[in-house]
Amino acid sequence: MKKLRTTLYLVAAVLVLFQVKSSAQGRFGKDSAECVNSLNFYQDFLQQGSMEDAYSNWKQAMQYCPPKVSQNLYINGRKILLHRINNHKGSAEEREAMIDSLLQLAEKRASLFPNNAKKAHEGKLSDMMVFYGQNPEKTEMIFKYLDSYATDFGTEADHQFVVNAMIKATELFAVQKLTDEDIMSLYSKYNNIFEARRAANPTDESIDEAEAMLQNAFIKSGVATCDNLVKVFTPRYEQNQEDTALLNTISYLLNSNNCIDTDLFQKVVAQKYKLSPTAGAAYYLYTLFNEKGDEATALKYLKEAANVATGVDKGVYLYYLATIHYRNRSYGEAVAMAKQASELNPKYAGKAELLIGTIWASASCGGDEIAKRAKFWVATDYMQRAKAKDPSLTEECNKNIAIYSRYFPTAQDAFMYDLTDGKGYSISCSGMSASTTVRTQK
Repeated sequence: MKKLRTTLYLVAAVLVLFQVKSSAQGRFGKDSAECVNSLNFYQDFLQQGSMEDAYSNWKQAMQYCPPKVSQNLYINGRKILLHRINNHKGSAEEREAMIDSLLQLAEKRASLFPNNAKKAHEGKLSDMMVFYGQNPEKTEMIFKYLDSYATDFGTEADHQFVVNAMIKATELFAVQKLTDEDIMSLYSKYNNIFEARRAANPTDESIDEAEAMLQNAFIKSGVATCDNLVKVFTPRYEQNQEDTALLNTISYLLNSNNCIDTDLFQKVVAQKYKLSPTAGAAYYLYTLFNEKGDEATALKYLKEAANVATGVDKGVYLYYLATIHYRNRSYGEAVAMAKQASELNPKYAGKAELLIGTIWASASCGGDEIAKRAKFWVATDYMQRAKAKDPSLTEECNKNIAIYSRYFPTAQDAFMYDLTDGKGYSISCSGMSASTTVRTQK
């Protein structure tokens, strides 16, 4: 059967040779018979899985055929060479020579078939990473090829190869073959690729994943200091303040590197809120400015968070606002917000009751001796409700009740005002009002 196949190939080769005689070299070149013969034989052996026979005939095809006879000659050649490398039993020098031939083959394919150059380069990069990825001596070579690929193909470049370029760059930085300026510049270039690609494909989640890997590699390099980040991203922020993706990148990097106290971070977060005014963003700005001691700006954003939020989140923000109003001695507003917070978020109901009770105990109430002390009855009422709604507050509430009880009037004092234990009593002071019951010291 093999003899018959060989005879048929030879006949085919003779026919082809006859056809191309009158057209100079033709598609198969001056050695057209040998070329056709080798092409047919290597492809047949490749299909059969006879890789050594395929290799010898493929080598002849590479020798006798014109370089551009077929792109498959290079695609299949890669398969054959990879098989030989992976199954090589000889010396390390021989294997190295085979790998070198494999990489050169990809370069030749890229130059001969420019429309498919990207695939050829990606094949070469994959092979370089497999065979040399863990070899420190090859790191610089791999990086240069990865960087060249990312530069040449930009937004068309495969995400993973761009990330690998950043990783290899940081490895070179670790051995002082690249400077921190180099790393900053490379990160900026690669990140621009992802940002441009996201702008063109806003729903492609793989871009977000790749950018996160790029950022992690950059952060791990140790180059991402606050000073460096501010230096690189300030001009980009000033020129692209409407670019949400850029704002997310800057805020992520600054936050990840504990640079939240920089002016750039605060500007970026405020700008993000301006473009997309969410309750969460407003609350984050509140915490940011509160930590800086800028209480006026912090309060502004907390109010905005409460205005924008709904449901349980609104209850949380209102509770925080109530505590601020309490500290500012705006007791009426504090109580009103605490009550609203309790209604919106049951988890804060106990805390709200505790806060209101604390406010009543702190209020300054005028009037007769009973009127001045009645606030402690109200405060005690709220402490009782607080621990009933949130048992975790029991210890604190009991301590407060013990303190407030010391200020209850004596039975004799209450009697002087025609009051006895359990009798109803209404009180108004400091913008607040409540109904309570008379209690005397025991």
